Amino acid sequence: MTNEIDIRLTGGWPALTEALKLKDCPLKSWLVERFPSTNTKAVFQAYKNSVGPIRVPASAEPAGGGSGAIGGSFDYLVRFLVDPHPDIELPAAGARRFGGRMPTAVAELAARVGAQPPPLGESTSDTAATRFDGPCVPEPRDTELLARSCWALSLLTELYRGVPPERSPLAVAVNPHTVDAEALLALASAAALDQLAALREQAETILLPALASKRGPWAVGPVFSGSALMNADADLIAAGTLVEIKTLLGSKRQDGTRYATLDAQVLFQMLGYVLLDFDDEFGIHELKLFNARYGHLATWPIQELLDILAGRPIELASLRAEFKQFLRTGGQQAIRARA
Repeated sequence: MTNEIDIRLTGGWPALTEALKLKDCPLKSWLVERFPSTNTKAVFQAYKNSVGPIRVPASAEPAGGGSGAIGGSFDYLVRFLVDPHPDIELPAAGARRFGGRMPTAVAELAARVGAQPPPLGESTSDTAATRFDGPCVPEPRDTELLARSCWALSLLTELYRGVPPERSPLAVAVNPHTVDAEALLALASAAALDQLAALREQAETILLPALASKRGPWAVGPVFSGSALMNADADLIAAGTLVEIKTLLGSKRQDGTRYATLDAQVLFQMLGYVLLDFDDEFGIHELKLFNARYGHLATWPIQELLDILAGRPIELASLRAEFKQFLRTGGQQAIRARA
């Protein structure tokens, strides 16, 4: 039988988010078989009906890194708002891939913004998870300094996740031999800073108050025991509430206005995190999906959501065991899907 080590060495499973995008990857078929579209459609429609108009539309002026950079930057921004000293190992790993003086520049940036000092050499970990008893009061930081720092950290994280250095905006914006913290802070455009300021307002108005009563173990950028089989790291778990953070623009109507939607990829991404917590390490009992552009926070109790999606009562521990077995034995099929 193929085991965890075999799959990891052969690269059998892509990362969770990538696997959900691949047409022939067996993951989505496995999920659809257990949560058929006849049940998911009702959840999608209820979500659509609950969301109001967009509050933070895309900037008319290019932000300098695309919508992905905005989303990644906002993820880091939220981390700094909930964690006094977040880990920035993923950007540090991207910096090492970029080479030159970039790892030192990231260490300088970490000192400026109050993040955990990243290792200058190779790390023994490829994750950026931090845990603490929450909620925590964020440390006061200069608003623009934080936004500029998060923009740079997002671009560096893209390098870690596979963007070739020569295709990164960093390739034309900085000199690898002279780059320093100031050069990284100068990367964000005025349009990017405006977008992040507007998104931050939504987080401080809607998301953070909803998490303020979540007392207990918090994890920022958590990975799961199942991440050894399928790479996955979530945004935030706050005392058993898994929070997924998005900045999706949604769909466009004929008149050009936007509306928010929930699709199978996002839903299955969140469920994937829950299932990958094989040993219930995080005690996840609730899901929250925050779309900052709409200022909307959706909440689902895990057990209730699973029962609705499956159309019958679900025993989570059994489903996790079934998912673990599927991942252990499905690596070769996943390789063929990627070929």
